[in-house]
Amino acid sequence: MKEGPIKRTARWLLPIERPRIALLLLALGVLVMIVARLFSWPGFATHDTVFITQEALRGEYTSYHPVLNALLIRWLAVPFESFSIYTTLQILFCATLYLRSATLFARMVSRPAWIVLGVALWAAMPSTYLYLGMIWKDVLCAYCLLFLATLVLQSRQSGVLAGRADAVLLGLSLFLIVATRHGMAINFLLLPLAIGVRQLWAARPYRAAFVAAVVGWLLMSVVTASPLVKNDVAHLSKLKISAVSGPFLGMVANRSGYTSNDPGQDQALAARVFGPDYAEKYRPDYLMNEVVLTDPQELDEAYGLILRRTARLCLLNVSQCGSDRLQMMLATLQPSTAFGGMKFYDLAIMENCPTVFGMDPDKCDVLERFERGERPGMLVEFQRKFVSRLVDTRGTVQNVFVWNLLPAFVLLLALLVFIAPGRPLWIVSLFILMQMVLPMATSMANDFRYYYFLAPLSTLLAVFVLGRAVHGRSFWRDRPTQSSEASHV
Repeated sequence: MKEGPIKRTARWLLPIERPRIALLLLALGVLVMIVARLFSWPGFATHDTVFITQEALRGEYTSYHPVLNALLIRWLAVPFESFSIYTTLQILFCATLYLRSATLFARMVSRPAWIVLGVALWAAMPSTYLYLGMIWKDVLCAYCLLFLATLVLQSRQSGVLAGRADAVLLGLSLFLIVATRHGMAINFLLLPLAIGVRQLWAARPYRAAFVAAVVGWLLMSVVTASPLVKNDVAHLSKLKISAVSGPFLGMVANRSGYTSNDPGQDQALAARVFGPDYAEKYRPDYLMNEVVLTDPQELDEAYGLILRRTARLCLLNVSQCGSDRLQMMLATLQPSTAFGGMKFYDLAIMENCPTVFGMDPDKCDVLERFERGERPGMLVEFQRKFVSRLVDTRGTVQNVFVWNLLPAFVLLLALLVFIAPGRPLWIVSLFILMQMVLPMATSMANDFRYYYFLAPLSTLLAVFVLGRAVHGRSFWRDRPTQSSEASHV
């Protein structure tokens, strides 16, 4: 008898050969999706949300963010004058990726109850619900990277690549990563190496998905380079300046960050580090990541002055120059600064956009259409209490439980150090750690959102490692998974 689409979907998404495990995973997944939808209605916003929504509403796109960010809002939010459809689809997509990843983890082990524990930890973390409803490209990237890492582990551990549905998700996940975050095209090289070039290329559905992701990325690159998109040269130049100057200003000021709100202090600091010629000619706000259209020639001159001075500073103190990025990253991951100085705003209870975002009124006008009629009565007070008591606090216990990413980084680093090179867990840890190359090499080294992808992965990977430590080699399911969707290569 031919299976219906619902049954086929269920057989793909959940490990049907273990009904109790399937029901537990399904129950946890549905619970997370419902709570995330209710809690974040219609969605949470950041400063970036304002800029991207402004582009989507006006149809005037720039290279300040990847164009796909604004296009998604244009297609999924503007027609409905609400972010609710956008965030609902994001919650469904991310939760599906997480459940499918958990399924693949469960099929790789002989005791899948450990994987249920990992999903339960994910469901218990307040940060899960804070992020799933966020109008933020990095949330999508986090769950896409989790799924890709799961495919890497499965292919290396069992020698099996699952069927067409997973190939489609691979292509979509890879495209979203490289098309919504600058510089992530490095995954076109990392992913085949991590899975195995021959294995990936020999499996036709995966080869087609990989090629489709490349073509999609090239298409978006052509659109970005076309006259339809304004190339924000000034902003990119400012990012270059911050990438070079930020670390040295942070070292001299003995803090992780760029500049303060005191122009006099910033100018004195700039003069101390880069010399009086720089401090006298250029405003201190050149060292900050704000979108201010200025003369590109001036920015190039400022960048040249900083770059020449930086070379001398590196020669005088090689160790300090080399370790600064790592110090900034660790400061971002630890509980005291894990929120990276960012604040999230609930669009349902946001009453005064200029006051909340600290921006000019004309920059906030773009959100007026989305605020109207978006105030649910049943959860407003709960949302306020949650944000004020957990999200905005700096208590160690709350930070560790809500969003601390340092344990995840330590776990991956430990796997890389203590597991023999070439083993599946070693390859997965290397694949994930390589995702940090981009933020560590740019001005975003102290922006925690670039490391958020560690959080959803760590809950599964941690219990996977613990289960293997407790049960030894018997924890692995060494034989390839017998499934109608599996394709041996």
